Amino acid sequence: MHYDTRIKLIFQEALPGLLRLLGLPAAAEYLTVEFPKSQKAVSDLVIRLVDGRILHVEFQSKNDSRMVWRCLDYWRAIGEQWPAGDIVQVVVFMGDENLRMVSRIDRGELHYRYTILDLRDVPASVFLSSESESERAIAVLCHSEDPRATIEAILGSWKHLPAKELTEKIANLSVLSQLRKRDTIVREVADAMPVEIDIRENAFYKWGVEEATPKAEARGEAKGEGKLIVKYLQHKFGTVPDYTLSRIANADVATLDRWADRMYSAATLDAVFAD
Repeated sequence: MHYDTRIKLIFQEALPGLLRLLGLPAAAEYLTVEFPKSQKAVSDLVIRLVDGRILHVEFQSKNDSRMVWRCLDYWRAIGEQWPAGDIVQVVVFMGDENLRMVSRIDRGELHYRYTILDLRDVPASVFLSSESESERAIAVLCHSEDPRATIEAILGSWKHLPAKELTEKIANLSVLSQLRKRDTIVREVADAMPVEIDIRENAFYKWGVEEATPKAEARGEAKGEGKLIVKYLQHKFGTVPDYTLSRIANADVATLDRWADRMYSAATLDAVFAD
């Protein structure tokens, strides 16, 4: 889904802070996220760390009774694809409900476990104090005695950014804040910011706004995701040709989602668009 793609990209930008929180070394490269099986399995992030270990991260906003089995299946697929790498698995729980998922299996001779990181247990100050603009957005998902003050601190730290970048950052924050039911606070604080931007024109800001028509929302979502894909491709491959930009601009959400799933592991720009 488009929403899931947006979450993955947000956390990818904030990945260094997440790795620090988990006590893990820096990422060396992004690996494939799609594994061959009878039912296609697409993981959220698979990364080779600088110490050679393979990190698998899943982002979860709701309790899933099958998560432990899903992660075991991913462990098998990752182990088969990279047999020499030690595997570290983390589920990042972003939901607003109480965590009920289990993180281990002890059945007969099978003993398996992974880590669940509940961001509600992480003080917002951990990310608020980061020097990274992207990492500070994750603070909206963390524990805070005063969510409005946290959101004001995040937005206040972005005031120096160019209007276009600031708009994009606020859009990301709006998406994340919905997971904690804090999107109304984000809109109120953003509207009060003394900067020349119109966040209301951003497609992600419009999510939940009743007057937005489904057709307009679809166009806005495709446009927003297209911008994110272009940004990532430019970071990974450098210049993106005009004809590729045109394909992205005219693609629907389903096509953009397919390209987004490929772009993490693709070795070349052509591989991303090999339909």
